[in-house]
Amino acid sequence: MQSIIVKTYSDNLYNPAENGSFNQVVYFEANHISTVVVDPNNNQVLQLTIFTAADTNFLNLSYDDLKSIEALKADLAHKFKDRKVLISSANTTLVPESLLNVVETDAYYALNQKIMPQSQILYCKMHVQQTAAIFNVRNELLKLIRFNMPMVDVYHSSLLFIKAVEAQAFDNSASKLHLHLHSGYFELLNLDQQIKFYNTFTFETETEIVYYLLAAAEQLQIAHGCDVVLYGNSTHITELNSLLSKYVRSVQYGIKPKSFTYPISFKQFGEHQFFIESAALLCE
Repeated sequence: MQSIIVKTYSDNLYNPAENGSFNQVVYFEANHISTVVVDPNNNQVLQLTIFTAADTNFLNLSYDDLKSIEALKADLAHKFKDRKVLISSANTTLVPESLLNVVETDAYYALNQKIMPQSQILYCKMHVQQTAAIFNVRNELLKLIRFNMPMVDVYHSSLLFIKAVEAQAFDNSASKLHLHLHSGYFELLNLDQQIKFYNTFTFETETEIVYYLLAAAEQLQIAHGCDVVLYGNSTHITELNSLLSKYVRSVQYGIKPKSFTYPISFKQFGEHQFFIESAALLCE
């Protein structure tokens, strides 16, 4: 594993001595790990810390490799009022909340996804659109989570993405496809009062992304008036914006949820970047 790069964006008034009054969300994705400190009483994000390492897939690391990240270990040692974990991966299936009462989650998941070796099937709810997520996490990562945060609730970020888009209350939402670009996969969402379309797709080139998006637009019968909203930290997102502009009515970058306040240092990255982390308060 390459050396870990740690970047922290903090509010000037954030005092770690007050962590007992704040909540923390810990976020695991293939190309980064992040922690977010939030003040739910004041709807304020106080600190975002990002852990990255070149050519490293954090979701596939062994427990020993994960626990050797000293900066992460120190971060997780802090005591907060509440803590949640979010997993971002393509290995998820959305189901109506009511269906969880009548299906075996492992069997249902296997109908739609391939179960990874030495892993567990988890499910979660986030009181959004009466929808639950069934997802797959490797045992090595779960071991880190359970040893360091024994009672923490583990969620899939797909639900937070949907919840954050819903909270934005977009105009002309029926014509909008929300595309969240991740490392090696993307989420595609159409939300018009209810979820009309949601899926994850793995990809190797930007052309594949355009193909999947246009196929979804055709299925939703919005191909001739499709507006795309882009989110994500990928270096490919600018090129994707330019390519999509040739095929859809409009392309714009997503913005952070408007109902929260953020550190001034957040201006160092784009509005569409770290969208899930910026919406961490919606986990509450």
